[in-house]
Amino acid sequence: MKFGVIVNTNRPKAIAASKNLIKWLKFNQIPFVLDMDSARHLNEKDRADIDDMGSVCDAFISLGGDGTLLRVTHYANSKPIIGINLGTLGFLAEFSEAEMYEAIKNLMDGNITLENRTQLEVSVLQSGQLKKMKALNDVVIEKGSYPRIPNITLSIDGNLVTSYRSDGIIIATSTGSTAYSMSAGGPIILPKSHVFVITPICPHILTVRPIIVSDEKTIDVAVQTSDDRFILNCDGLLVHKLTPADQITVCKSPNTVNLVRNEKRNYYDVLRTKFHWSRDHDS
Repeated sequence: MKFGVIVNTNRPKAIAASKNLIKWLKFNQIPFVLDMDSARHLNEKDRADIDDMGSVCDAFISLGGDGTLLRVTHYANSKPIIGINLGTLGFLAEFSEAEMYEAIKNLMDGNITLENRTQLEVSVLQSGQLKKMKALNDVVIEKGSYPRIPNITLSIDGNLVTSYRSDGIIIATSTGSTAYSMSAGGPIILPKSHVFVITPICPHILTVRPIIVSDEKTIDVAVQTSDDRFILNCDGLLVHKLTPADQITVCKSPNTVNLVRNEKRNYYDVLRTKFHWSRDHDS
């Protein structure tokens, strides 16, 4: 089994942990390759272009936090991902540095559980050219630097839902419900729930609220504005400039993201810790 190792090189803790990991992989004669940026920072020769790693690797190790793991999902081609959390508590990177080596051994032995997470697929038809992108957390369409409020029309399965003025719209998976969507007033949805949540950003109509729909639905979004300065981004990583003439469609991707699950914790533990729930407020 060959591992792809991707490191958040902006975090000293991630650099230090990755150096220890590389020594361990070499000692145990476990094949691995790093992306170009990680290899440069670690002065390692076993490197590959990140776009090619999904083809040459059997599994991935992400060292950083949720942002690093999100980056890995865009290149992993549904291969298993072990997320090592070296920042604040996250929702996706499930293992601590101390748990890293056991997780790798368990994956090699086939003694793991995979969390198959739904991805979004967004299609943009622009000037006759079709571009497709994926997102594990969310697809966001927002006005960017445009000073006026655009009109956004939302349709589901070809049926008009509403047209309203807002700064943008977020279409999130259940995995991404605790990211930007939650900050914009959307609900917390348990991972692996087969739904999407559509959350407006600062709508100018008080009756516009987040909508939860089945992940089997097809969502069409149109933006009417006198300017073309608005953008679409996937997981905050892939950015695409839009024009009012573009046709935007969002649906469930045929490919899932496969995260190695940490059997020692559960999602409710993360919620309580992350949001400081169930504290004794009298103490």
